[in-house]
Amino acid sequence: MIIKILCSSSRFVKCDTCQHFFIILSDTDSKRSVKEGRHQISNDRTTVQRHPPPPPKKIYEYLDKHVVGQDYAKKVLSVAVYNHYKRIFNNMPHSSSVTRQETSMADNTQGFTPRDLLHLSGISHSNALGVSFQQQQVNQESDAKSARGSDILDNVSHDLRLEKSNILLLGPTGSGKTLLAQTIARCLDVPFAICDCTTLTQAGYVGEDIESVIAKLLQDANYNIEKAQQGIVFLDEVDKIGAVPGIHQLRDVGGEGVQQGMLKMLEGALVNVPERNSRKLRGETVVVDTTNILFVASGAFNGLDRIVSRRKNEKYLGFGAPVSESPGRRAASAADIANFTTISSAAEDNAEKDALLRYVESRDLIEFGMIPEFVGRFPVVVPLHSLDEKMLVQILTEPKNALVPQFKMLFTMDKVELAFTDDALKTIAHSAMERKTGARGLRAIMENILLEAMFEIPGSDIATVQITSEVVKGDRPPFYIRKVKLEDKEYCENDNRDNQERAVNT
Repeated sequence: MIIKILCSSSRFVKCDTCQHFFIILSDTDSKRSVKEGRHQISNDRTTVQRHPPPPPKKIYEYLDKHVVGQDYAKKVLSVAVYNHYKRIFNNMPHSSSVTRQETSMADNTQGFTPRDLLHLSGISHSNALGVSFQQQQVNQESDAKSARGSDILDNVSHDLRLEKSNILLLGPTGSGKTLLAQTIARCLDVPFAICDCTTLTQAGYVGEDIESVIAKLLQDANYNIEKAQQGIVFLDEVDKIGAVPGIHQLRDVGGEGVQQGMLKMLEGALVNVPERNSRKLRGETVVVDTTNILFVASGAFNGLDRIVSRRKNEKYLGFGAPVSESPGRRAASAADIANFTTISSAAEDNAEKDALLRYVESRDLIEFGMIPEFVGRFPVVVPLHSLDEKMLVQILTEPKNALVPQFKMLFTMDKVELAFTDDALKTIAHSAMERKTGARGLRAIMENILLEAMFEIPGSDIATVQITSEVVKGDRPPFYIRKVKLEDKEYCENDNRDNQERAVNT
């Protein structure tokens, strides 16, 4: 091969045989290019590697350490998270296959010299710097057009895409819906965002826009769009966006309007989210695809059991048919308050509500105030049961972040020991059952019981505080065991010596 140098100062050479141009690289350039290529390959390999999805039993065991009861809800969430991992691996094979092709090409081309690599990349006599950008763009457009059209119609095999199944959790207040979400967020390898639906309004009104739901997920993913598109969004207090009937002159911007704005986002759409450190007025947004984002909604749905009871026991024909009541969440809540009786025990009332919530159907949620399109996008409905006294006692002591260990640590900071009797814990659980606030009422009761003790302890000689059932009922103050002072100890020792001397003398 005869090579003709164009100029002594130029780095380009021309071959007289093949009429191709080559660039002369120095040793430092060749070493740098090889090093950068290997570094890029290593980065691609690290991005492809992913941890295998945790099995549902492992997720269930982790939830069981922090949340008492709700076995069915734990199983549903564990299986949903596991299937979400599998759906991500199945629906996004393109990036990994492309990376594998690039890695194999890089491995195959490691034996070539830098000049051969430049020749293989398409540098010819038409353009010494390679194919121009316009030519690359034209080639890409022609390839895309050839991929579309009749080729797709003639293709026999197709890739199977796994669709998501959004989840709706419903149950009484204080049953552990939000705690389940907060606990499962700590054990996941995907972005997780908890959003409060009570502050959401339609676009253009005062309040948070619907796009803020995805913005929180993007923030949890450290503004990595690819990672955010594989996350999980927990919509808390979703029952508060139920439609309010009777408002015809005004727009329901915080109820039905929010549900309508969420429809495409729940199903899978491109959402424009404000970019990091950018104001809404500038219009700087990033596009996030919600197709592979799993949505888990939860709400108390107060009065939903009355709607189910009316549907199951209603007579549609004949005498004695009840007058149709006004629909909506306000009417359901009012009926729930009207049927609140202090004569029946709280345990019987909770058991009746749990039995009715097992038969919840889509039409009951629609009558409550949710629009049919919104309900249809949550195929999995999970009712949570109420907590009984035994579960409330377990919540006080057994979980890793239980209330009794928290207050014991507060007293330990003042070098005081806090002790509860078994009867005291049962009385606290019984009081929380009567308040009908679930596990949330436990902290209020504990704060009320220990208020006097937390006021007296700092700067005192109290060593131990003991709480009994009488203290919880308010019949007596807490028991205090004080430290033995040095003076009292010396006085006792001297008194014992005097008694011994008297005994010897007698």
